Amino acid sequence: MRNKFSGLKYRNILSLIIGAIAIGWIVTLPFRLRRPPEPPIIATQEVISPPPVAEISENVPPQDDGTFTYNLKTPPSPVYSQELQLIVDGAIKIAADKQLPVEPLSITLIDVSNAQKHTFAGYQNQNLRFPASVAKLFWMAAFYSALEKGKIEKKESAFTSDLEQMMRISNNDAASRILDKITDTKSGGRLAGDELEIWLEKRRQINTFFQAAGYENIRISTKNYPIYYLRQEQPAGRDLQLRGDPSQPIRNQVTTDQAARLIYEIYTRQSVSSTASRKMAYLLTRDLNPKAWRNDPINPIKGFLGESLPANIYFGSKVGYTSKSRTEAAFVRTLDDRAIYILVIFADDRAYSRDETIFPAMSKYVFDRLNSRGPSR
Repeated sequence: MRNKFSGLKYRNILSLIIGAIAIGWIVTLPFRLRRPPEPPIIATQEVISPPPVAEISENVPPQDDGTFTYNLKTPPSPVYSQELQLIVDGAIKIAADKQLPVEPLSITLIDVSNAQKHTFAGYQNQNLRFPASVAKLFWMAAFYSALEKGKIEKKESAFTSDLEQMMRISNNDAASRILDKITDTKSGGRLAGDELEIWLEKRRQINTFFQAAGYENIRISTKNYPIYYLRQEQPAGRDLQLRGDPSQPIRNQVTTDQAARLIYEIYTRQSVSSTASRKMAYLLTRDLNPKAWRNDPINPIKGFLGESLPANIYFGSKVGYTSKSRTEAAFVRTLDDRAIYILVIFADDRAYSRDETIFPAMSKYVFDRLNSRGPSR
């Protein structure tokens, strides 16, 4: 009799536990399915905006005109602002006051809070610099263009994981596969003769994709390392041949103006197409709530532009980091629209790589100055 009642007791306890788990699962379902916030849209200046890009219907086969180039041939035309220049100069002073070198520093700031007049300022903003993983921002745009032009046969869903890994945690393995897919190339052993020339031409088409659209002298054909599935800590084989003379290796080169332009075109929903731009903006969206990133050792917030900003704003960004550089391209928008701007900073020097406080300090300064002005109407 005692064993019978003991069995009933344990079955009742087990039923209660299962019931509690089920109720908890139902109650928390809305939170677990919650999507990231809808990325905001920059209001374009009508007088300078290119014609709208036609959407590609899923029922209509993509049209291939024989070329693979970016769809926007004319760069945006913001107006130079002395007010913004003073803000940029103040950010540079923060670096100088910390005894950091300003020669390897480039900054672009674009204020888009006024739909009638977008303004900009910068510092060495047309100097080509090593972008580190900010190059992945450009690979993302080229990937969506290749997809919509039918140059990639597989469905987008086959690349969802790699796109997420490349953009959200800057995974080099995922980025390697995406770049290979865009350019129809693969890393491997050394090549020679025509075989090498064909491979080099294919890989370099990622450069001409943007160069033909006015991104002058941009170079983003070199992969980021290490790449673990290739067992490569540094370029090897044909990737090493791509880099050329070992004493003066060819590195990826981008200006902060170019990175700011692409961010601008994504958030005005003009990059590739409106649908593709929206997808790219989602991949750039970051959660600034410390609970979301503080305990993540590979988070893209600590030591970068988002760390010092309020958690209750929209923030989209792509960071880059190596032992010798720190870079980031970001879009910031407060919920009340008091401040809406693009900030890109490239610092190609070991001193910036070692200093985790400089980007947050410059970012907070820019945010406070723009947010204190109030909305532009």
